[in-house]
Amino acid sequence: MANPTTNFGWVMPTSTSLVTNLPADFNTFGQAVDTSMQYLLGGTTGQVLSKTSGTNMAFTWVTPTDQTPLTTKGDLFTFTTVDARLGVGTNGQILSANSATATGLEWIANDQGDITAVTAGTGISGGGTSGAITITNDMATTITTSGDLIYGTGSGTYTRRGIGSTGQVLTVAAGVPTWSTPAGGGGKVLQVVTATDATAQTIATTTMTNIGLTATITPTLATSKILVLCTVFAQATRTYQYAGFRINLTRGGTQILRTWANGNDSISETGLSNDSFNNDAVTMTYLDSPATTSATTYRPQLGLNTTANSAAVDVNANVTQSIILMEIGA
Repeated sequence: MANPTTNFGWVMPTSTSLVTNLPADFNTFGQAVDTSMQYLLGGTTGQVLSKTSGTNMAFTWVTPTDQTPLTTKGDLFTFTTVDARLGVGTNGQILSANSATATGLEWIANDQGDITAVTAGTGISGGGTSGAITITNDMATTITTSGDLIYGTGSGTYTRRGIGSTGQVLTVAAGVPTWSTPAGGGGKVLQVVTATDATAQTIATTTMTNIGLTATITPTLATSKILVLCTVFAQATRTYQYAGFRINLTRGGTQILRTWANGNDSISETGLSNDSFNNDAVTMTYLDSPATTSATTYRPQLGLNTTANSAAVDVNANVTQSIILMEIGA
């Protein structure tokens, strides 16, 4: 037999041998066709036909190694180091690039902004409907220091007024805000704080002890003075002896006014041949110079003249203690 072909490796009979070798030629030809077809028909589900050397047909069925099947509606075919499947996201999500993921893609919530346009209003310029949008205001003045103020200098123009120094007040000079030192003379009442207390309290010690009456004021100027007016009702009892108590005034826990000259004297004292009872209203007036603009607390203290014979001081619940704080401008 002659004329072999190289298309599929089949040996074809020649026209001159159709009479002398016909049975043998067709037998050879049929075997070649049968061998070739087994390669074409022998694949399994999922395999693909691949060109391969060393077979009669140079093709063979193979299972793909770099292909991940899409399994769900909406899946995407993508790539990591091999072919890969990216599962569909949930409703409303959008596809976003992310180099930190294996595929370089991810489904994310559609929260990337829904502003469709920015319109500039009064005093604002810029705006737009797409891309990077820039808006600015027409107040081309920068705050640089705590306490700075911005004030107008004309139609649509502004400037900065730096913070003043301690003790200065904001006034108007030449039509613009200006920090200045208050004019001399003083004597003006800048603010008044009052407080009362009617809580009964027993003090049985010579140690000066806070009572419930207290008031706090925050001076507006460090040069201001604080006028303190305080009235306290108290009583002392003692058997066959003098009954006495002492009162003083404190600022921030520090004594600033005493109501006795030494340890043996008392603001209120009565001597009797039997039980002694002393009930007095003590009024204190004091002009203080705290030299601060911080919150400052004033309160009276009470103490016994002596603890002998079980003496006691009662801050009477039947009356009301009072304190008045007045800031006086310097």
